[in-house]
Amino acid sequence: MKLAGTHHVALRTPNFAEMERFYAQTLGFPITRRWDDVNIVFIDVGSTTIELIGRDDVTAGVAPTGGWDHLALHVESVDEAFQELIAKGVKIRSEPRDFQNVRTAFFFDPDGNVLELVEDPRQA
Repeated sequence: MKLAGTHHVALRTPNFAEMERFYAQTLGFPITRRWDDVNIVFIDVGSTTIELIGRDDVTAGVAPTGGWDHLALHVESVDEAFQELIAKGVKIRSEPRDFQNVRTAFFFDPDGNVLELVEDPRQA
């Protein structure tokens, strides 16, 4: 896998508006991307980005009620990196797919923590 760097760390919250105000207004971190239709904003915190995810009734049973959700790794090709993980016997959460304007896939570490592969054309 050819790693280009970390892409983001995801933080899931039931207090989306309050958390967005805290990071963007109180702390002054810039929002670099937002997907309002799925309650997601990306916040630049220097050497990485926080993906703030609003927890709602749809996602409540899918992930923890609040807290860190996953670590995302920026790769040149999600499909190639995914095939490498398969060949190494890594446990997969989801196969590559297009989401909004990025390509993603999710997998697990040995303790069950979630990691994400991200191919982001804005950072090519």
